[in-house]
Amino acid sequence: MHPASEGYVDRDLFGNTPKGRRDWSHRRGEPRVMALFWMIYLMGTTAVMFASMSRAHAISYGISRPAARTMLILIVIGFSVLWPMLRLSQRHPHSGHVWFALRDALVLFVPLQAVLWPQISGILAHWSIPVVATLTLLCASWLLLIAGVLALAMRSIARNDSPTARALWMLIFLVIIGAAPLAGVLGQVAPTTPFDQPRIGWLLSPVTGVLEIVRDREAIGVAAKIYPQQVRMLLAIGCVGLALLLIARALEVAYARVRA
Repeated sequence: MHPASEGYVDRDLFGNTPKGRRDWSHRRGEPRVMALFWMIYLMGTTAVMFASMSRAHAISYGISRPAARTMLILIVIGFSVLWPMLRLSQRHPHSGHVWFALRDALVLFVPLQAVLWPQISGILAHWSIPVVATLTLLCASWLLLIAGVLALAMRSIARNDSPTARALWMLIFLVIIGAAPLAGVLGQVAPTTPFDQPRIGWLLSPVTGVLEIVRDREAIGVAAKIYPQQVRMLLAIGCVGLALLLIARALEVAYARVRA
């Protein structure tokens, strides 16, 4: 039954009706269930990493680092694809979308540190502190960017909800994450790219960005190396995300004033 239909009763996941309220709109967007699923997802990616290492007779960096790369790719797919897919499949409150998107991003970012920073350990990937710190910066920057687009998407859907609108917004996310890097990556993906040179175009996607940051550079004597150009690109991505959040907030304020 449509929410606007007469006799409609809004119920939660367990079939409960709200007490003293017309519906559950005051609870929509709360990240508690998503936080639970995210913790389970992180544990699953960690299990995948250890499972791939368990098949070896002896653990070496040639085994642990590819396993860690696989885990990181699954993680960034989780917050760059599955997160917006989850939110775009739900009903949203009619206001406060910037706050909800930022709160989601924080819920995703904080537990992620428990998976990233152990990779400094010698029994795991044994990457340096700058490498893991740059991975953290990549996650933070892309979470901000996705949060900015998601805030705009939720505001648009709240005003004009339809399956087509939701599908189009999800397509926008896929384009940003999957197709946008092509312009930069195709010109820098040649096998002849020197190991001592960064592939900046790869940072235009969180998936290829992870592969670039932890790229094997043993040919120049280090497991992985961070370049100033990479840090500047990630900061620029984060600034774009902040700009989108500010735009979404300005639209919310302007719409609230018009309605008042």
